[in-house]
Amino acid sequence: MYSIGELVDKLSVENLKIFRVREQLHSDNLSDEEYVSLNNKMNILNQNRSVLSNLLDEKVEKVITGKEKNSILKMVKTYSTEE
Repeated sequence: MYSIGELVDKLSVENLKIFRVREQLHSDNLSDEEYVSLNNKMNILNQNRSVLSNLLDEKVEKVITGKEKNSILKMVKTYSTEE
């Protein structure tokens, strides 16, 4: 399962997509077909955001109650910054 950080990351990406589609929906030069297509995308994005939000809430609750541990990956640098 995802860590809290991964869920927050996915939720923020979904919010950025929603922001972009919302901007496009408010454009004055959309055809009816484009509007319907964008509106359908917005509905899907909102559903995805709701699912992610619920998953995040459940994960936080499980971590707080001790039912699960939050997985944290350790970062390993595989390159040198020295010149």
